Amino acid sequence: MTQFIRKEFEIDEADKTTVFRHDAPAPRPSMPGGGIIYIIGLPGCGKSAVAEHLAGALGCTAQELPLDGPDAALDRILADAPTGPAVVEVPYKLLLAESFRARLGSTGRVLYLMASVEAMAERLAKTPEEQEKVRERLGRLRTSYEPLIMQTLHLMAPADAPLDEVLADVLERVRM
Repeated sequence: MTQFIRKEFEIDEADKTTVFRHDAPAPRPSMPGGGIIYIIGLPGCGKSAVAEHLAGALGCTAQELPLDGPDAALDRILADAPTGPAVVEVPYKLLLAESFRARLGSTGRVLYLMASVEAMAERLAKTPEEQEKVRERLGRLRTSYEPLIMQTLHLMAPADAPLDEVLADVLERVRM
């Protein structure tokens, strides 16, 4: 049997002591809304495909919040939530409202699909010539929206890989 090295480091401050242990996993923070999974990300990151496949794996249907009237749509989803899981795709523009971001964070688990600008541009551009313009637009969007996304998320999954790999990673993160 392998013996693990156990190290304990103590850092004393006037009123605090922090202990770092390497022999036990860190506790996972509790997350709200066990049954609702909100998927956020920029265009081309794979929100729609992942939402559809994730919903199928969880035995529910994927839903998308509309840009017009998202609060009313979210009210309906939350009213149905006690009956089972829900997978909800959230358009990135809805993250502009701080109150809406807070509502997402308090009513479900927010999963950010983080893809590189290059991967998203490749998925969205219709021609190779168009990729540069799309890449520039996505770079500006990332600069504007990523701070809002980081304030909202509970979970993050890299989304540059092929869909089956991304889905396997998302399923693992969601089921933890």
